[in-house]
Amino acid sequence: MTTKAVNLARVMTQEIETGRYPVGDRIPTEAELQQRFDVSRHTVREALRELKTRGLIFARAGIGTVVRAKAPDSSFMHGAGTLEEVIQFGEATRMQVLETRSVIVDQALAERLAAREGLEMIRLSLLRHRPRESVPAGWVVIYLRPEFGDVVSRVEAAREPVLRLVERQHGVRIAEVVQKIVAVNLTAAQARTLKSSAGKAALHVTRQYLDPEDRLLMATDALYPSDRFSHNTRFRIQQEH
Repeated sequence: MTTKAVNLARVMTQEIETGRYPVGDRIPTEAELQQRFDVSRHTVREALRELKTRGLIFARAGIGTVVRAKAPDSSFMHGAGTLEEVIQFGEATRMQVLETRSVIVDQALAERLAAREGLEMIRLSLLRHRPRESVPAGWVVIYLRPEFGDVVSRVEAAREPVLRLVERQHGVRIAEVVQKIVAVNLTAAQARTLKSSAGKAALHVTRQYLDPEDRLLMATDALYPSDRFSHNTRFRIQQEH
């Protein structure tokens, strides 16, 4: 990256971190950035590519380039894993719906979901159970666009994950999943829901499901107690000849 692009990326990062461009809001266009910083379009595109790689921004069809996160995420990975891994886990568990309601995305939720603040979404809270097990494997909160609300009534009876119901029912296609996994300790309320104990280690898994135009179709916010779930990945190393 050129020196000008590095400097531009640094300034844009600082402005995102300080809230000049909140999560879910659009940043200036390439032309506007060119004019403001007196740089070439190539420099602007280099800087924006760096911000995308670090998980700070993404392109949203019909809107422009939007802030995804307030700060660079060292654990952000692009294209890691496969959608089939998500689907296989969904097919292996049954779902028990706890609550369904409409919510308006506030600032905190916008940062977690990379969604626009003020957006209306359907919040579906459910427990995942492995076959023949009464203790839940995890607690998942799914956020759906309002137009996908008709799939909610089919969730418990379906033998496929919600993302597949949305795709099949509405003719949309999920092209990318952005996933983040962090270690947490269960609060007392979370432990009661999961039939676990307060303070127990758990995995907090958040995912955003995007279509080919980078539009958010749905998002999930899940908790899995450490003794009931693990995330395993196998890599094959390509040997040089």
